[in-house]
Amino acid sequence: MTPEQRLLRGRIVVLVVLVALFVLYLVGLLPVAQLLTLLVFAIVAALVMTVRPAQLRALLGRVEQVSAGGVSIELAAAGAKAAAAAPTGMEDDGDDDATSIVELRFRLERKLADLAAGVLSEAVGDVVVPTHVTIGGLVRDHLLGSAEAVVADTILTTSENEFRSYAQTQREALLRDGGRFVATFRAAVFHERAAQVLAQQTGGVERVRRDDAVGEDLVVTGTGGRVRWVPVFADADSDLVRGQQERVALLTGRSVVLVPALSPSPPPADGQAPVRTFGDLLRAAPPL
Repeated sequence: MTPEQRLLRGRIVVLVVLVALFVLYLVGLLPVAQLLTLLVFAIVAALVMTVRPAQLRALLGRVEQVSAGGVSIELAAAGAKAAAAAPTGMEDDGDDDATSIVELRFRLERKLADLAAGVLSEAVGDVVVPTHVTIGGLVRDHLLGSAEAVVADTILTTSENEFRSYAQTQREALLRDGGRFVATFRAAVFHERAAQVLAQQTGGVERVRRDDAVGEDLVVTGTGGRVRWVPVFADADSDLVRGQQERVALLTGRSVVLVPALSPSPPPADGQAPVRTFGDLLRAAPPL
């Protein structure tokens, strides 16, 4: 059956349904509220059966919600909406805004590779062996939430042609919110991985949010007392790390800035919060 024949059959089916609804209403077997509700479903069915996929996606991008007869039907695509739940964290991203879905996907894939070769890698003796990182694996290991996984999957699976078929407002929202998601993606995974390792070593982690931070600090209590860990996905000598050192220096108690490097930690500087690498944390090196 050709696409044109399928469209013709769909139009005939929809016409028959509409006539049947009208007859039921005339003979008094269908109240007005139910008629309106069924008409909404009939309209949606008509769109699905008679409009080409590219045209349907473009139309749905312009419609947020249809309500009738007490029934509400969400029509907007989930990708751009779910991106509002993008993870937060401190990361030295350095990228400009993406101008296409392909560019955004390449950035996310690169960051997945960074995690596989870095904080999620496995150490075999003195050799670091990269792992294979997938979105489903991150969700399984509780390193990524389900809402964030939906955003990542949307970015990774949306083709350029499909992206172009969206309404302009939806394209802009997906690039904007998806870009914000990708910008802090490694930081969010690193934060959760650090929390897991600290919990294994100390028995528990308290998450504390500061007013001047976009993420949560990880506070643990051990034999040396309470220590505030501040995960930052950046190089130890970056401005982002130095800025966090200055901020936590104003807090009471002991603080440590944690960076994702697997190499040994840099020597502490006088008057500054120490910087510790994730590699030393995994090796359970003595606290700085």
